[in-house]
Amino acid sequence: MDENTAQTQDPTSGRAADPDLSALQVAVIGAGNMGGPVAATMLEAGVRPAHLRIANTSPDSSRRAAEELGATAADSREQALAQADVVVLGVKPYQILDLAAAVREQIPAGAVVISLAAGITLAQLEQALPEGAAVVRAMPNTPISVGEGAVGLMRGSAVTDAQHQQVHALFSRAGVAVDITEDQVHAFIGAAGSLAGFGFAIIEAMTEEAVRQGLTRDLADALVQQTMRGAATMLRESGVHPAVAKAGVCSPGGTTAEGYAALEREGVRAGLAAAMAAAARRSRELTAD
Repeated sequence: MDENTAQTQDPTSGRAADPDLSALQVAVIGAGNMGGPVAATMLEAGVRPAHLRIANTSPDSSRRAAEELGATAADSREQALAQADVVVLGVKPYQILDLAAAVREQIPAGAVVISLAAGITLAQLEQALPEGAAVVRAMPNTPISVGEGAVGLMRGSAVTDAQHQQVHALFSRAGVAVDITEDQVHAFIGAAGSLAGFGFAIIEAMTEEAVRQGLTRDLADALVQQTMRGAATMLRESGVHPAVAKAGVCSPGGTTAEGYAALEREGVRAGLAAAMAAAARRSRELTAD
């Protein structure tokens, strides 16, 4: 690992500053639906395009992904991995252990391996990779593609403090990156990983109802999306509990109070809880398979 990637000290705060990522060499094996946004996030965080190499299933696929992301295409996995400080495994869960076994001898000593695969544990990954490999599981959601997502990070037993800080720096432009345990990953999937999909469904339903009520579709899209974004931003920036914020707009006998009563009658709260619980339950099932 290049000395420029070592952590530095922030002289103004007395705490460790984020590592300089400009010299870091990153290999992304599988820059698809999730590997691609992760690669883009790492570029935003400071990895140089020439230092982020993409290796997909074919050279043509690698070139297309690299052009779209503004990264560098590798002619082969071996070329991508040759000097990598960080290796991102972005393939499907059913492929990842075979991939790890196939590339284990090509991963440079001291490199951090980041898995994006749901349901595959740190223990399974560490067994498939060389003994003592530094492994991190990362569970991102799709809004990382616009810098407004969430990433759950699970740290393997061989990951050093400096490597841990480096991984956080790589995801610093994702939105929020938090440390979780493998026991918490199922709840994380319900609360963040799958939640974006539930949010899309809710926004779609609200938009369709706004159209039914008489708004044009483009106006309904703009109003619903902006209002949902604004509500989330208010909570995040103010720190106010959602129940308190809700009470602030529910005037006695008013429109919001009437609408909220309808939500309760229709069981929307219970339905959302059931959706999150189902996602977490399926995550546990996938891990057990």
